[in-house]
Amino acid sequence: MKHLIALLTVVWLAGCSRPAEEPVRGVWIPDPSFTDMMHTHERLVGDLDRLHRTGINTLFVCAYARTATIFPSRVYLENSTFNDPDSCYMLAPYRSTYGGGKGQFDPLRDLIDEAHARRMKVILWFEYGFMGSHGATPADHPLLARHPEWMSRASDGGQANYNGTDYYLNGYHPGFQEFMLRLIDEALTMYPDVDGIQGDDRMPAMPRNSGYDDFTATRYREQTGKTPPTDCNDAEWVRWRLDQLNDFARRLHERVKSRGDYAVCFSPNPYPWCAENLMQEYPAWVKEGLADLLSVQCYRFDTEAYASTLDGVRASLEGCNVRLNPGIILKAGQRVIDPEVLERELELNRQAGILGESFFYNEGVFDERIARVIGRSYGQP
Repeated sequence: MKHLIALLTVVWLAGCSRPAEEPVRGVWIPDPSFTDMMHTHERLVGDLDRLHRTGINTLFVCAYARTATIFPSRVYLENSTFNDPDSCYMLAPYRSTYGGGKGQFDPLRDLIDEAHARRMKVILWFEYGFMGSHGATPADHPLLARHPEWMSRASDGGQANYNGTDYYLNGYHPGFQEFMLRLIDEALTMYPDVDGIQGDDRMPAMPRNSGYDDFTATRYREQTGKTPPTDCNDAEWVRWRLDQLNDFARRLHERVKSRGDYAVCFSPNPYPWCAENLMQEYPAWVKEGLADLLSVQCYRFDTEAYASTLDGVRASLEGCNVRLNPGIILKAGQRVIDPEVLERELELNRQAGILGESFFYNEGVFDERIARVIGRSYGQP
């Protein structure tokens, strides 16, 4: 964690005190279908300069989304039906137009080098985590076609999903869990000077209606002597599944720390909503010391809702020793936060003793009105 420790945030720590350190002031950079920041080398350098001038010092770069990674992945290729490495490489479409860089085409390598030259940290954000797709995941999905046992099942017999929109693979299956850990291992091997990794509201996570596949149901019977109840909200059944995912958080932390001094970061939704809907019990992770940075998604477009959400997050961490780095939404589709609302949200953080936050996402920071608000709050880089 040596790469990030100097940047970890001075925050309210639920009754705990901590010496002053430079705050984390981060931004998420989504996959290239949402931002053209990594489409060309010129744009990459220019956007890093703009972020740096605004005071941003930490980049959460999407490393895995849909059926592709931000780096050429042998692990994904071997576990899928893809035959061509470029099929699961999200930057492949920009190979002929990227330009610049240092020899071999590798925009992530360039981003890490350029960010570090500006004293900015780079965290690899494994966005999709345990999720398969928006909308039902087809049987010919490149991972499922190779590993049909990784399909999840809901209590109604269909695929486990949240709200009929986000459909998940089987995050309880040890084979799929190991695939995710190997994907992270591979990234740290290829880019050993990256500063850490991040799981978000999809890792570790599973919809509340999940766990009814044959493998998970059998494991539950073996460990408890009971059959999974039809009610997915049954307290004992919920507790058992939470424990399975908490164990993955533990193994993820151990795996990453065994590779080097990397920061392990999480960005779940606020508690208890995240546990009630996506089986994420982040207070348990924090109490075990599994999170170096917790960027809870306090995504609200109005000040009153943000204040209430922040209060709830702080209460969920009472007595915990963790650096809280709230996530603030700047842009969703065509909607951009009102600059006055953003200014007030930043003020609420400061009043709570929180000196850093992370913004979703980079294209919002490039709005001049938003950049001025952030710049005024942060001052000089």
